[in-house]
Amino acid sequence: MIVLNKARVALIELMNRNPDCTLKSLSEAIGKNGTYLQQYIKRGSPQSLQEDVRRSLGQALGVPADVFRDDEDPRRVELLPADMKQDTSSSWTNPNHEDGRLVIPEFDVQAGAGPGALLDHIATENGNIPVDQWQIPARFLEAFTDNTQCLAIIQVRGDSMEPDYHSGERVLIDLSHKIPSPPGIYVVWDGLGIVMKRLEVVFGSSDPVRVKISSINPAYDSYERPLEDLSISGRVVAKWMWK
Repeated sequence: MIVLNKARVALIELMNRNPDCTLKSLSEAIGKNGTYLQQYIKRGSPQSLQEDVRRSLGQALGVPADVFRDDEDPRRVELLPADMKQDTSSSWTNPNHEDGRLVIPEFDVQAGAGPGALLDHIATENGNIPVDQWQIPARFLEAFTDNTQCLAIIQVRGDSMEPDYHSGERVLIDLSHKIPSPPGIYVVWDGLGIVMKRLEVVFGSSDPVRVKISSINPAYDSYERPLEDLSISGRVVAKWMWK
């Protein structure tokens, strides 16, 4: 028997508020097969929704993505009654084009390029207000990423990624890149905090697939986590270095 947690109850309530929307059509709208959300509610598979799924559901249904977090997750928000307007101002939206330039938000996510600090949110996914905005020519960014519509900037904290990434440097994150393939530098919630690390899928691992999380600085040990336990915010695709 599947116990309906708050995320599933919220989804059912939102379906009731949108009678023209079906679980099948909504599953397909977020890029999944037609039975995905039905299995999530009725069979408990997956047990929890991934970050990209939550974000897509929030955009499709007009609510913050955090509505679909698990009960024990301190970052979840409650679904408001139907007669109250849900505040979606915290939801991250795609940057805008302005005269051939992209407006890219910078977030203070306190990403530690060290062991990581205990945090209660992942800003780029769950809606911190940007601390600044960068305007960069779109043609310049196209040299670094194919997806110029899902970018954010954060500041490196800590020394575990030295000498490649130094504390205080700004890095450009592709928020659409959620799977650590190929291996590379990612911003990830590893169960303890938000960290910027090198992620690589452990060859041959399955059920669950495991990911090696490592630093560039040899003073820091590497460790492994199941892929399903990680919330990957995005892949580092560029950095700003001042001379």
